[in-house]
Amino acid sequence: MSHNTSGETQALALPTLLRGMIEAVREEAGRTGRLPDHLIAELRDAGAFSLFTPAEYGGLEVSLTTALTVYERFGRIDPATAWIVWNANFGFTAAMLGEEGAAKIWTGGREPVLANGGQPGTAVPVDGGYRLSGRWPIVSGIEAAEWFVPLGVVMDGEQPAMTDCGPEARLFHVHRDQLEIERTWDVSGMRATGSHGVVVTGAFVPAELTARIDLPLRLDRPTYRRNPILLVFAGCTAVALGTVEQAIDELVALAPGKATAFGGPLAAQPRVPELLARHETAVRAARLFLFDVARRIDEAAERNAPITLELHADLHSAMAHAAAVGREALVAVYQLAGSASLYLGSPIERLHRDGMVALQHVNQAPEFFGGSGRVRLGMEPGLPMF
Repeated sequence: MSHNTSGETQALALPTLLRGMIEAVREEAGRTGRLPDHLIAELRDAGAFSLFTPAEYGGLEVSLTTALTVYERFGRIDPATAWIVWNANFGFTAAMLGEEGAAKIWTGGREPVLANGGQPGTAVPVDGGYRLSGRWPIVSGIEAAEWFVPLGVVMDGEQPAMTDCGPEARLFHVHRDQLEIERTWDVSGMRATGSHGVVVTGAFVPAELTARIDLPLRLDRPTYRRNPILLVFAGCTAVALGTVEQAIDELVALAPGKATAFGGPLAAQPRVPELLARHETAVRAARLFLFDVARRIDEAAERNAPITLELHADLHSAMAHAAAVGREALVAVYQLAGSASLYLGSPIERLHRDGMVALQHVNQAPEFFGGSGRVRLGMEPGLPMF
């Protein structure tokens, strides 16, 4: 069965459909440190949080390529909103849980709003489920979330319980009334993501609301034939690329009319056209690499073919490369725009500030080049998340 064509069409239309609503609250959200509730509701009701949710639970069930395109387009409008859309798209867990567990979260009404945390907590087995504890320092969109879906390592006494694949790790679905929010997100950029800390202390999670991450998903369709990490991992890079692409467009719009101290407009200065073209070319090439890898992952899932370690390595390289190129381009745009980059309310100031935060995400750290290189040389990557 191929991807849901109508779902893909609906997903790709979302950024255009929601642009006006996002732009209307963008500045307010930056001041308050969170997206307003009515925008969260609009995003949810339009399907922006349902990209990977199975069709039988009301989701759009799209390909990785389509999801990355949606994140990129939202990143052009507002990086913080794009970030929340990316982080909330954890609906693939409906295909990881059994039918009983999924029905407790996807109840037949509106899409639940999810937030997630990748740093593992610890889970102690008890009768009927687990007691989960941990602290997750950065959880984007947690104030709007109805469910928190962190990773947890199941313990056997003082040591992790072991499976054939190593320590037993599960995703746990924790209701919002079982956690404490630590309001720690006092930052320079991406303020509207509200990426506060979360503390969970001995919360009981029924076994049916947990899922091992090393087992095949319950639904055998293309979106769910991948390791779930692949559905999540590259989203931050797509958001960052959209942010950088929009910053370049803002420079292009600014340059013909901006006077400089050297006489004539910015566009006429000798170094500006060359630097613009160099950085835009690098960003476009990085995007092509990222989306080429996503296409190959999608094609492998369609054929039910294995998604190889080499393909994982290509994804990590594409992400790390796009982040490095994007950061250089964002700095160049900020510098070339001169004093226009300094003022609050300037699109370039906002995109630079938010884009730099997006580019700090560990998923696209340069250390992943080393893991990819080791795979290329026939060795183990030697890094987590590979």
